[in-house]
Amino acid sequence: MEQTEEKRPLQPLGDAIADLDRKELCDLLVRLCDLIQHEVGTGAYRGGLFPNNITREEDGTVHLGPAAEADWDGQERDFLAPEMFWHGQKSPAADVYSLGLILYYAVNSARLPFYKSGEDGARQRRMNGEAITPPKAAGRRLSEIIVKATAFQVGERYQSVEELKAALLSCVSNIYLSGPVSAENLYHKKEEDLSTVERMMLEILRKEEDPEIVKNEIDEEQVPQEPIVGPLMPENKEPEPEPEAETPAEEAAPTEAPAEEEKPVVILTEEKNPELEPVVINRFTPPQYQNSTERERKIASKVRRRRRRPLVIILVLCALLLAAAAIYDHIQLRELQNQIGQTAETQESAAPEAPAPETTPVVEETPQPVVEATPAPTEAPKESRYELIVSDVSWITARDSAVNAGGHLVVINDEAEYNRVLEMARAQNISYIWIGCRRVEGTMTWVESAKVDYWPWHPGEPSLVDGNVPEDYLMLSNINGTWGYNDNRNDPAGDYPDFYSGRVGYIIEFEN
Repeated sequence: MEQTEEKRPLQPLGDAIADLDRKELCDLLVRLCDLIQHEVGTGAYRGGLFPNNITREEDGTVHLGPAAEADWDGQERDFLAPEMFWHGQKSPAADVYSLGLILYYAVNSARLPFYKSGEDGARQRRMNGEAITPPKAAGRRLSEIIVKATAFQVGERYQSVEELKAALLSCVSNIYLSGPVSAENLYHKKEEDLSTVERMMLEILRKEEDPEIVKNEIDEEQVPQEPIVGPLMPENKEPEPEPEAETPAEEAAPTEAPAEEEKPVVILTEEKNPELEPVVINRFTPPQYQNSTERERKIASKVRRRRRRPLVIILVLCALLLAAAAIYDHIQLRELQNQIGQTAETQESAAPEAPAPETTPVVEETPQPVVEATPAPTEAPKESRYELIVSDVSWITARDSAVNAGGHLVVINDEAEYNRVLEMARAQNISYIWIGCRRVEGTMTWVESAKVDYWPWHPGEPSLVDGNVPEDYLMLSNINGTWGYNDNRNDPAGDYPDFYSGRVGYIIEFEN
């Protein structure tokens, strides 16, 4: 009896995606676009797009695992679009972002952008809007696709997987060397007979550079002057010059083709098209960086030194002005004393003898009854009253508004008061709350000179700086359902309105 061999389950693609050459990689992304469109349609969000969730059969058929609804973890969180990470905003453009990041990951030897900053640092830089620079190994056309697909602003990306698919197909096909960009030259059809994807590809190409300029650029890429060092080409390997073919003088002159003949679309092979060169893996384990208390201390020390310089200059100038004023006052006082002394001597010499003083009668005072002081009543312990204001304002504006209202930004003294503030935030469905604390000379300082030793920080906080912007103001924030302290810039809602608008507020504390 013959035994049938059981079919082994497919293994996730994972880091093996970096082993694909460019043609295989573009084919994989095109198949993923088709799969997403088949499952959810053109205008819906699919999710679950990360290498460990993709399987691929030998014939090229791809499969996607399920997507998490929330509480993303592991590799899925590293491939989320920023609007999904912050607010769970689902759109086809969020899928495009994840696919663009997969493309970056594949051509960069299975490494994400900013990997040298460590896992948490790299994710924070992307989610805060730092632009992603494509790896040199991507080539000109794939770099353009990566930049557009991973744009931080949703409106700057491809708006659907169908648009991304059209761009990928245009990268694989050598459509620039076949004459002017037209439906007849590309597809041998009339423009009204084109499918949606074919029409989209045609529009993308018409918006690009002049065909002759693009042709020259592609010719230059085919024979590079210097070797490209990176995952797609080994180091120190000089490109081999192509032998020049001798052409007889009779064949050198161009001949006009008959008008009725149609020129076929020429597809470049891997030997002629650098965009389809195989990927050479040069993988290494990236160094891991963790948040360091010593690093935070050094950054805080640098910030304090920069802020002290103008303060020291001002103090020295004030000391000089005070010394000059004291010397001037001393001179003026001595001159005034000399004038008074001279005037007194003149009056004594000219004044007549004064008459004897008259006797003043003594009047006995009637003793007043002693009234015992009533002890002041003991003050009752102060109780605070709170008011939450929903407004996309900066920390400084929130502080001034609280003072003008007769109170101050809330001071959280203990866990009980912390939980009371959270209840107010949940009731108003906001995620970011300014509280009465900021960094002064490198030290977190509460308003009203309050002394507090309760600091429920988020993991990885305080971060002190965001790029080149100091984070000196304390905000209570909700990240993926978890509340905690986060030092932030003064006006995040003004800098990133898409993420913060309508979700920022502050709490005023009134002490009765």
